[in-house]
Amino acid sequence: MKRLFFVPRGRSTSERLARGLLLAGVFALAAAAYQKNFERVIAGVEARGVVADPAGTLTREDRLWLLEAAEHLRGRFGLELAVRLGSEAAPPASNNPKKIVVYAAPDCAGSRVALPPLAAAGLPAGLPADLAREHLDAACRAGKAREGVLAVVGLLVSALDEAADKAKGDDT
Repeated sequence: MKRLFFVPRGRSTSERLARGLLLAGVFALAAAAYQKNFERVIAGVEARGVVADPAGTLTREDRLWLLEAAEHLRGRFGLELAVRLGSEAAPPASNNPKKIVVYAAPDCAGSRVALPPLAAAGLPAGLPADLAREHLDAACRAGKAREGVLAVVGLLVSALDEAADKAKGDDT
């Protein structure tokens, strides 16, 4: 009788069983390591989609906070968040009706905050321009671009939460 190629060799049944279990363990560890690496790569890609900071202005904690804010916006409002710091050229206007873009210009004069029309309708008129001018550009000129970006995202999330609560009738 011909032995199958994947059946472990051994002198006794218990030795073959032990070798088979070890072989299955190696495959299980390889699959778990592959899955963990895949999750890490996906998280990195998602982080690059949310935050682009080529100059390294933001700390790791800042990036994690921005990812949490993006997850909150995605979960509660179905909106995407894109934060861009210090790029040479301003990102093009987004055609995505669900994307919030926060762009901090390296020259401290051309920052902008772009909101989807539906989200902007629930907020005070001129809020995006005020956030860009009074927070992003002003913080940049003061040498605190990091704080400006975090403040703008925090204010946007708070303003959207307030508008949604007000629309539901929860005056909290």
